[in-house]
Amino acid sequence: MLADRQEMTADPSGSRRLRDVEPSTIVRLLELTPGWLRGGGYAAAGGRLLLLFTAVAVTFGALFLDLTGTQWRSVAATAAAMVLLVVLSLRVPWGPRAVGTLAFPAAVLVGLGVIGLTTEGLWGAYIGLIPLTFVYTGLFHRGRSALLLLPLACAAYLAMVPVLDNQAGVRLFIYGLAWWATAQVLALSAQYQHDINRRLRFDARTDMLTSLANRRDLEDRLADAVPGDCVVLCDLDHFKRVNDTFGHAAGDAVLERFGHTVDQHLRRRDYAARYGGEEFVLILPRTQPVQAMHMLRALRSEWAEETTGVTFSAGVAMIAAGMPPRSALAAADVALYRAKAAGRDRFWLATEPLAVRRLSAGPAPRRGARSRP
Repeated sequence: MLADRQEMTADPSGSRRLRDVEPSTIVRLLELTPGWLRGGGYAAAGGRLLLLFTAVAVTFGALFLDLTGTQWRSVAATAAAMVLLVVLSLRVPWGPRAVGTLAFPAAVLVGLGVIGLTTEGLWGAYIGLIPLTFVYTGLFHRGRSALLLLPLACAAYLAMVPVLDNQAGVRLFIYGLAWWATAQVLALSAQYQHDINRRLRFDARTDMLTSLANRRDLEDRLADAVPGDCVVLCDLDHFKRVNDTFGHAAGDAVLERFGHTVDQHLRRRDYAARYGGEEFVLILPRTQPVQAMHMLRALRSEWAEETTGVTFSAGVAMIAAGMPPRSALAAADVALYRAKAAGRDRFWLATEPLAVRRLSAGPAPRRGARSRP
């Protein structure tokens, strides 16, 4: 089963994270085909290639066979029907993993069966095309989908063999097992490659300490932000004191807990990344600045219950029309600087890229917090 180029993934703990799954080898090969052929997703593109290849194979092979006029018409009509199906499939709204794309290998098997019923002596030349339908099924569908094609494949085989004796029955049994096994192996291989690529992609774009996205992933996510999204830059206050007083292991524990608190607090559509050190960037889609401030106050109350004694400050900027997302991040950074200068444990809102105003009068009382030097 092939992966889409864009999908949301999750780490083993279920945290929301990351996009951009690495495409598999077959996807990269399909990307070399013309754009019109890929309409409807990679499964549809692979099915069109299967039909076109079969049409070319039966037509080209017929040139080297001593066919009668009737046999030529049968082969030509079957090949033309496959090409017509390719054209018609361009107008069908296929999904990226639509079960309906099994119609492509089914059409190939029906076409081979028609050739077998209307000609004589061609079964040895064209029967080798049947396994291709199971190769396609294994690459683009789950392994169990091969069971749906197996009756059609057996019917096509029976239509092509000249004599139905015990040897033909044994061959069909062995072929059936081989066809089914081919689909299973390819399906498992495609799924394994998908899982490995997703894991590697996840590891490359995740901060291992906090389980949030890292700066590499943030760059891509920030580039996709649109006007109306809010960018928040958070920074833990006096974090250096934690490392100096209690050691870096204690500091890492605070960062890990803060990352977990942020991840659990945000909405599903929100995004969080560790920007570096004790700084974190939040991207809140379709969020007004006032809503972002309410979210930060709720996050502050929730973080206070962790009783770490460490507060955080934040700067908030909204992406306006015509403003590059990076400018919003720079504005949030200026707002964060103002919040720090005003005494920390507070939030400031940027109204323009280089102009900010205070929106939080001061720190909220922290329940159960221990004071630290």
